[in-house]
Amino acid sequence: MMKLTVRLDRMRIRAFHGLLPQERVVGNIFEVSVNVWFKVTASVETTEDIGSTVNYAELAEMTRQIMSVPCDLIETVAVKIMHAVCDRWSFIEGGRVTVTKVTPPVPVQMKGASVEIEW
Repeated sequence: MMKLTVRLDRMRIRAFHGLLPQERVVGNIFEVSVNVWFKVTASVETTEDIGSTVNYAELAEMTRQIMSVPCDLIETVAVKIMHAVCDRWSFIEGGRVTVTKVTPPVPVQMKGASVEIEW
């Protein structure tokens, strides 16, 4: 069995997630990666039918829309993306969503604070 992975790497999206009031006003840059995998079917190999795969443009837009609704926790955002992906493409066997807040409001220098969900 062959497995095919569709991957969106580190989409940069401005959003307003966070527990602190200033995060809802100022916002932050987030990097979101979405990876999904599924069995390669004959239609992917021979017909080039977009309906037999995950349309990455649609996946990016779905992610952007979910990111546009503020949440207290980036964990919640990751779970919402996972559910939307699974609801849209029933043939997906598994995936991974990573949400990174690039400049979290903490007094320690870092490249970002991330959560990741894998199913």
